[in-house]
Amino acid sequence: MPFQKIFVLKGKLKLVCKPDSNDLKSILTRFLTTNMKKFLTISIDVEPDCSADWSYSNPLQFRGMQEGIGKILHPIFQQYNMVPTYLLNNVVIEDQDSVSFLKDLPGDFELGTHLHPEFIEPDKKFYDYAGKSARMNCCFYPQDIERQKLINITRLFESSFGYKPTSFRAGRFSAGPNTISCLKELGYKVDTSVTPHVKWKDKTREMPVDFREGFEQPYFIKEGTIIDEAEEKNGILQVPVSICLLKRNPLKELLYSGFGARRKINWNRRIWLRPAFSSLIDMKRLVDQYSKKYADREAIVFNIMFHNVEVLPGLSPYTLTQKSCNEYIDVLKGFFSFCNQKGISGIRLSDTYQLFAEKKAPSLKSVMKKEMKIV
Repeated sequence: MPFQKIFVLKGKLKLVCKPDSNDLKSILTRFLTTNMKKFLTISIDVEPDCSADWSYSNPLQFRGMQEGIGKILHPIFQQYNMVPTYLLNNVVIEDQDSVSFLKDLPGDFELGTHLHPEFIEPDKKFYDYAGKSARMNCCFYPQDIERQKLINITRLFESSFGYKPTSFRAGRFSAGPNTISCLKELGYKVDTSVTPHVKWKDKTREMPVDFREGFEQPYFIKEGTIIDEAEEKNGILQVPVSICLLKRNPLKELLYSGFGARRKINWNRRIWLRPAFSSLIDMKRLVDQYSKKYADREAIVFNIMFHNVEVLPGLSPYTLTQKSCNEYIDVLKGFFSFCNQKGISGIRLSDTYQLFAEKKAPSLKSVMKKEMKIV
């Protein structure tokens, strides 16, 4: 059989019989996907104990710290060589037992901040946190008020732990351009508030928070925006929560929607890297989709998110029974095991800053020129 191309790939002769453009693309995708660096960040919103409607426990308790993190989550992370980033609500930081617990936590991890604005000055809404729920949105506060709230939670963190935090997520993913400019002023490196493909428009919000056009991979944020990419690699790095769209079966979607009569036809299914929202199979599909979609990049990041209280029964709306907690934990273990098999390394959220600041992901063409020679 005649050979149309003869490739020398890292010193090894590869003979390809009459490849078309799709064949070449497939070969390159497999090669690049195998050799790209893959990282997993675990961004955890750390809250006091909650309930089925997300209101805080009454009386206020913190089982999700010593039990949820100390006895369940942190040992799992160590077992699978994963590195969590715990994003702390100010209510948690104000609890001295929780601070002492975190200071004594073994192994590698990162602590950052997580702002629910009604619980901190100025314009603090609640002083007794028991039974209260977080419904306010950072991005809808006047800029000076939001700025001072961010200053206050940052100072509280620094006074409690002795250093400045560098990673942040807004409560209810409600960050905006003002949030980002304040974070930059305060010395943060990373924000992880963007949820691509999602438009938050529930009735508790003054107006929608729209991330549908947000990027799936980390990017430095353009000044005055939150979902636009800056030309320079500096400022705040956005590490979005990993969410993808998977195509639905067209025939099934038409039938289930009653051809649009019962509900709006949706040709795509949204998949989160989040155990409360997605099955283990779907989370693996997300990893595979990202790996193929960004195959021309030198490195990609997967960002899984959840709350510390979700691994204990009755402390969140997602896991009300011990059985559901066990299933949830099994999904986490299964996913981390899958990451180990795929060579996906666990890193702290702030570690992504240097990863993207120093290295520019190569294009498909540059990799072809570097790694392959036609003879």
